[in-house]
Amino acid sequence: MGRWDNDSGRKSPLQLNKKKIQYIMLGGFVIVAIVVLSVFIPRAGLTVEILERSDSMHSVKTISIKVNNNSLQEIKDVKVQFGENGKLHSYGNIGPFTAIFITPDPDELNFDRVIVSANAGNIKTIKFR
Repeated sequence: MGRWDNDSGRKSPLQLNKKKIQYIMLGGFVIVAIVVLSVFIPRAGLTVEILERSDSMHSVKTISIKVNNNSLQEIKDVKVQFGENGKLHSYGNIGPFTAIFITPDPDELNFDRVIVSANAGNIKTIKFR
C-alpha cells in the first residue's frame, strides 16, 4: 500500500469544517427568518397613523392620516370617520402592501379619534389622537 492509504478511515479537517459552516449558515437563515416574521406579523393587517406637522410660527398646521394595508389580501370598501360623530368618507379599495394618505376637511380638524372600517365592517381600527 502507498502512503496515502494510511488514514483512509478518518475524514480530513477540511470536510469537518465544511459541515460546521453549513450548520452555521443554516442557523443564520433560521435566525433571520425568525426576526423577519416577528417584525412582520404584528404589523400585518389594517393600520392607521396620524401625522401632524406645524409651521415654526405655529400658524400653519397640517394633519394627514395614513391608512396601511400590510396583508396579502385586498381590503375592500374602506371608510374613514374623523371623530365619533364625524362624516363617513368612502375611499374604495386598498391593494396588498399599499397605503393611502387622507387629509381631513377643515371643519373636521378637531377630531379626537380616527375610525377606519373595511370589508363591510368586518375590519375596524380606531386610532386616538
